Amino acid sequence: MRGKFRSMLLAVAASACATTLLAPTGALAAPNGPEKAEESSVRRVTEGANGPSGDASVSANGRYVVFGSSADNLVPDDTNAVPDVFLHDLRTRRTTRVSLTADGAQAAYGGSAPVISAAGRYVVFRSRGLVQDQGQEEGQEQYGYFRRDLRTGATERVGGPDDLYPQDSGALVGASVSADGRYVSFTARQTRTGRPGHRTAVRDLRTGELTVLESPWASEAHLSDDGRRLVHWESVPAPVQHPPSRVFLLDLRSGESRRLDVAADGSTTTARSGYPAISGNGRVAAFSSWATDLVPGEDPNGAQHDIFVTDLRTGAIRRLDAPLAQGWSTAPSVSRDGRYVVFGFTPSGTTWGTTHLYRTDLRTGRTTPVSHAPDGTPAAATTGERPLDAHGRTIVFSSADGGLAPGTPSPGGDVYVRTLR
Repeated sequence: MRGKFRSMLLAVAASACATTLLAPTGALAAPNGPEKAEESSVRRVTEGANGPSGDASVSANGRYVVFGSSADNLVPDDTNAVPDVFLHDLRTRRTTRVSLTADGAQAAYGGSAPVISAAGRYVVFRSRGLVQDQGQEEGQEQYGYFRRDLRTGATERVGGPDDLYPQDSGALVGASVSADGRYVSFTARQTRTGRPGHRTAVRDLRTGELTVLESPWASEAHLSDDGRRLVHWESVPAPVQHPPSRVFLLDLRSGESRRLDVAADGSTTTARSGYPAISGNGRVAAFSSWATDLVPGEDPNGAQHDIFVTDLRTGAIRRLDAPLAQGWSTAPSVSRDGRYVVFGFTPSGTTWGTTHLYRTDLRTGRTTPVSHAPDGTPAAATTGERPLDAHGRTIVFSSADGGLAPGTPSPGGDVYVRTLR
């Protein structure tokens, strides 16, 4: 599942046509459970770290991984005693720190929740006080998302809770970035006054323009690579949940919005849906839902959370059946070419949060384990924003299971990279 690194810290261009991938409407079956792992390799990115690491994101070419870590021995002179954001080059195996001030100094508040642009030039992350905003009082340290240019070192503030709740305060809960780093979406949760809500905005860092979505519940937003399409979840808080949580696609250029948890005949489900994702090419969206009425036929795992995949050009929708008969599937991520979906699965009878990762090939229907030990035993794992490379072969994730790769595990969990061939 995405965005679980915070709880871990507290606890210790497309060659395939999406129409071909997704048609016909129906379920992608896995009648015999997940297949054995394809030929693959897995290694620990944070080898030797003395603290937990997570929230990993990978560039489109599968070379650069960004992640958050509370370890202080990944780079020299890490003395700020707070989590930081790091970049690891999988080719050279060199790790550098990203969460730095505009002049390249160590950041007093560090950084967290990173996402890397497709080309690997920009990293967006959450921090405080990295730049002095115009009109900001001396000593005032604004909280928000920042974008760092890894080529030039330039760092600028994208936005924060004050942009979405000017009369209140809020907590930042997620960001996404276009391939060229120009557009960044971010979400804040209202925390103090009135009924809790979420607001989402998109910043054009070339013009400075801020577009705030109209919905007072918009959360879990993800941009396509060109920054034009954005999927989001209208997360209506419990216990009211009226209307139930739903997922939408917004065209930021035309302003057109459409609901995605819709059956092929146009009927809308009354079940709760959420955790949307979109491919980099903007052709494929995925989300999780309790719905049993979005596709025809019997659902093998009954009224449980399933993953649904929509072809955004044709409207065709499919269900990715769970790798086992009983359990919950949630929090999908889609490769930039739209062919692969990585998702979390919690088997029935296990503790919620014991999530195993799988990858489904939308062209063949084959489901492959991702977070599994060499002996095939599944391990609990989590993903960050954009955990797959362009073609879905390189997958980054975090896990506290030290048996996933050779070497000494880090206390609290490591970042891993699995390469499927």
